[in-house]
Amino acid sequence: MKNSDKDVYYIEVVGRALDVLDVFAQEQKPQLSLKEIADRMDQSMNTVFRLLYTLAAHGYIVKTNKQYELGSKLLDLTRAKMRHTDVVALAHPHMDSLLERFRETVNLGVIMEGKVRYVEVRESPERFRLVEQVGGTDPLHCTALGKAHLAFLPFSEVRELLKTHGMPRITEHTIHTLSALRVDLEETRDRGYALDRQESMLGGFCIAAPILASNGRPVAAISIAGPYVRLNESRVPAVSAALREATAAIGEQLRSAAPASAATTRPTGTSKIFV
Repeated sequence: MKNSDKDVYYIEVVGRALDVLDVFAQEQKPQLSLKEIADRMDQSMNTVFRLLYTLAAHGYIVKTNKQYELGSKLLDLTRAKMRHTDVVALAHPHMDSLLERFRETVNLGVIMEGKVRYVEVRESPERFRLVEQVGGTDPLHCTALGKAHLAFLPFSEVRELLKTHGMPRITEHTIHTLSALRVDLEETRDRGYALDRQESMLGGFCIAAPILASNGRPVAAISIAGPYVRLNESRVPAVSAALREATAAIGEQLRSAAPASAATTRPTGTSKIFV
């Protein structure tokens, strides 16, 4: 919270409204009561109520059963931001091409706040399909997008992420122990793509490949997802090859566009990065 003393340009009421949003960013709970927010801001409940009312009028806050949560307008801002980033713009033609070729949903995801956040989606034209919402999130440990990211991070970092955000068992196929996931991530790194074999949803199958920066770290990942009756192990060779080609091309474009001073050596081969 900004100290506005003697700052003639600072608008106090705007700062307080943003402080409300900061409370939600700092808390682990998706919903908070008026009293909880007021206590964390050290403001009167009347003042905070008026701030919440105004934010709700603009779609930034939603009130449900005397509880408050973040509204969809914030996702709109995130989407607007992501549309203007290089990786999203560069991914567009490749996602379109993958959709046309395989006719299954194509997703672009990034790691945000310990989860996979979908920042772009190309929806399958099939009536029976898997579709994610832009701005939506899923766990890292059981999604192809998540594992495509985790496989190219130091395992110490992976361990901390999963220690904080957990590894819930979502289906009977979910990998829910760190030791088993470590093996899966090593295999993912070796072959260059990740698989979700009904781990996040029964009847669903997903293949993903990472987009790597010049330092070898993932900046995003692209997946192709569909119902198991159409997308399964038999299609992995063709789909994974197309994904790796697309993500490699995007990564190369990103690295070419990066300032020369930012270039670093990327790990090569299949050497492990787990520490």
